[in-house]
Amino acid sequence: MDLDWDWHWFVVPGSALCVLPLAALVGLLLMRVPAARAPVMRWWCAVAAGVALVAASKMAFYGWGVGVRAWDLTCFSGHTVLAFSLWPVLAAVAVPPRKRRWRWLATAAGVGFALLIGLSRIALDAHPPSEVIAGTLLGGAVALASLRALRGQWLAPDASAAVALLLCGLFLALAWTDLRFPRVPSEHWLARAATAVSGRQAPWSRKAWPAETPLSPDVEAARSR
Repeated sequence: MDLDWDWHWFVVPGSALCVLPLAALVGLLLMRVPAARAPVMRWWCAVAAGVALVAASKMAFYGWGVGVRAWDLTCFSGHTVLAFSLWPVLAAVAVPPRKRRWRWLATAAGVGFALLIGLSRIALDAHPPSEVIAGTLLGGAVALASLRALRGQWLAPDASAAVALLLCGLFLALAWTDLRFPRVPSEHWLARAATAVSGRQAPWSRKAWPAETPLSPDVEAARSR
C-alpha cells in the first residue's frame, strides 16, 4: 500500500506514549467541571478495557500461538485501537454539545484520522489488514462507549487552546527529529511475559507461525506495532 505521503507521520499519534498521556490530560481538563468526573472515568475505563484486550490478544499469540491462520490474524492492532480511543473523542469534546452539526463533523474528522493511523500499520507492514480490521472494530466500540459517556461534556476554550498548542508542539517535534521519537518496547515486554506464563522457551513468531517454530524474544520484539 503506497500513497504520496510518508506513513511514518501516523506512527506516533497512535502510540501509547502519545495517546495515553493525552487521554489523561484531556480527562483532567474536563474534570475541572465536577459533573464531568464520572463521564471521564467511564471514558478512561473504556480505554483501559481496550488496552487490556489488545495486550491479552498479543500475549495469547506470543505464549500459545492463538490466532486465525486463514485470516492471518494474531492480535488486535494496538495503534488502531488507541487511535480510536482518543482522536474521535478529543475532536468531539473540542466542540460544545449544543453545536450538534459541528460536533458530528469534528467526530467524523477524528474517526478519519484514526482510520489513517490504522491504514499506516498496513502500509508500513506492521500489521496485515485482518489485524487492523480487528483493531478498528475494537477501537470503534471503545470510541462509541467513550463518546456516549462524554456526550454532554466539552473542553473550555482555554483548555482547547492548550491542547491544540500541545499537538502543534508534538508535530513540530516529529518534524524536528525527522520522525525519530522514543518508543515504548511494549512488544518485548509482552513477549517476555507471555513466554514466562506459558512456559515456552521463546514466543511464537508470525513468520514461523505456519511451521510452528518460534523465534527468539528479541527477534519477535523487533517488530514495531
